[in-house]
Amino acid sequence: MSSDRQAATHPRSLPSAGRSSLPRAVRIITVAVLAAGLFLAVPGYGDSTRTVDIEIRNGKVVGKKSARVVRGDTVILRWSSDQRLELHLHGYDVRTTVSPGTPAEMKIRTRATGRFPVEIHGQDESGGHSHGHRTIFHLDVYPE
Repeated sequence: MSSDRQAATHPRSLPSAGRSSLPRAVRIITVAVLAAGLFLAVPGYGDSTRTVDIEIRNGKVVGKKSARVVRGDTVILRWSSDQRLELHLHGYDVRTTVSPGTPAEMKIRTRATGRFPVEIHGQDESGGHSHGHRTIFHLDVYPE
């Protein structure tokens, strides 16, 4: 076989639909940039962490009774109370117990949108034991 024929049939000399004409370094940089983009936050979708401090006195929230956040944000609801309470964030099914002198946190990544109540479980209006639930706060999660 002649050297001209060998060159023409060698795989490296044939054009390939799967091979790029871009230099290898450019291909590597392009892949790296695209891969990095998968791990970056999309603007307007959860690019922040928000901490909300909530004080409960006599079984009622002092101050604002809701917090507005954006889907994808990380939210920390930091609770303090003058009495021991069991709290439940519905929709995300997060529970915590807060006691006097011992703040408690609920940390969530907001994925679902809507209005989500936080309830006190097992306490009636007078502060006594109950099997009911009482809403004391709302977490409002917006799409953007």
